[in-house]
Amino acid sequence: MKKFAALTLLFFCTIVFSATSPAFAHHGVTAKEASAGDMDDMRNFLLHMKEHREPRVTSDEGRVEFRNALRNNNGVWRHGDTYVITVNKSTGGEATDAPFQSGDIILFHGRHPGALSGSLRGIPVFRRLMDMAEGAGDEVVCVQDDRTGRGGRHICAVGDSDTGEAGDSFIHVGGFDHELREADHSKSLDACPDLSGKGWLSADMVNDESSLVRYLEGVEAHITEEFAKVGNSRGRLPLMRMIQLMPCWREPPWQSGSIYFYIVTGTDKMYGIFNGNSPQLQDRSLRLVDDNGVEVAKRILEEVDRQDDTPGEGFLTYLWEDPTVIGDEVLCEETAPASGPSPEDEDVFCEAGNPIPGRSPGTSVKIGYFIRTDFGIEGGTKYVLGSGIYPGSEQAGSGGSDGSGGGGGCAIASGSGNEFEAGTFNLFLIAAVLFLAASVGRRLGAMQGS
Repeated sequence: MKKFAALTLLFFCTIVFSATSPAFAHHGVTAKEASAGDMDDMRNFLLHMKEHREPRVTSDEGRVEFRNALRNNNGVWRHGDTYVITVNKSTGGEATDAPFQSGDIILFHGRHPGALSGSLRGIPVFRRLMDMAEGAGDEVVCVQDDRTGRGGRHICAVGDSDTGEAGDSFIHVGGFDHELREADHSKSLDACPDLSGKGWLSADMVNDESSLVRYLEGVEAHITEEFAKVGNSRGRLPLMRMIQLMPCWREPPWQSGSIYFYIVTGTDKMYGIFNGNSPQLQDRSLRLVDDNGVEVAKRILEEVDRQDDTPGEGFLTYLWEDPTVIGDEVLCEETAPASGPSPEDEDVFCEAGNPIPGRSPGTSVKIGYFIRTDFGIEGGTKYVLGSGIYPGSEQAGSGGSDGSGGGGGCAIASGSGNEFEAGTFNLFLIAAVLFLAASVGRRLGAMQGS
């Protein structure tokens, strides 16, 4: 009898909860709806995002793809000034150290990629929200935005963590909008590691392919050393520590003039993990084509996969944006939907002033060098670490006259056609001058004869 009663109760609970769970398990509110709604809509928008995030972050590529989706201004996860910001949580935060409180490290920003690693605690209403979220667990907390001109809209926050990864705890924020300049990077910059006595080549010493190789070897050694300090993170990049280091990597000795480095996933889509010059390219696919038709990601992967005398590394000449050159940028002129790098990419949004999806962000000639690496992460996937010099820049070498760089005898895979195009143009100019001279000569002769 007891067994029958238990089975009946189990059947009843199964029917009831299966019928009612969708209302609780899937909140369904989008950023567009939350921007026009009330506090409950903003709360449910955050919970909706959290539900979609959980199954997508089981790998670095899945995490990047979801972050990319969160930045698309298509109304689902971002709509105008309604978007998601993810920050550190001081209780149990991986490698946050004592000086870092909740909200001191921006881990993701739906509007300003350049705000990563900055702190928003200098804004009173944000600090108040963080203090509320600190002890709320995974419950959503909300406050009214009391800043001038914000209309008293609601800002909400909810705690989260990567399942099974003790230490990766963070807070998602929805409804909070601010200007890029309000993100304070001073705390992260103050925590940059001491590099004295390391003997690594600094960015300001790079002027040819040989020094470029030595510079990137130092970058790899530095990152590997820093990641080792926080231990293995289930075969994935230690997100918290990496984002803490990003402002350090945009300063000397790692960045100088046109010299900087980048990290992308070692997969076909080559998603940006870090870019020392263009934060907008982080979380975006490097599957881009330059103005000469070079498929950048495809060619880079071909080089690092080539089984030659230098497997796992390579050179490539292509067109890119030079930080020291004004006017070589290839950017969106207006905010509108745009086609993605490939047909399967949907809902790609092109924002004015940002790189155009599917196209190289610049037209300057770049000689790139890159290597495959796992940064010492046990069981981790491979990444591509790269850098490059610009022959047209004052801070870059021009390479060998035979087209091979000085990087240990590694040949540069050109493929850009720049030398051919320049030679053709020069011949055209010479022919035009000769034609003009001959034409003028005939006219003078005719005038004299008359």
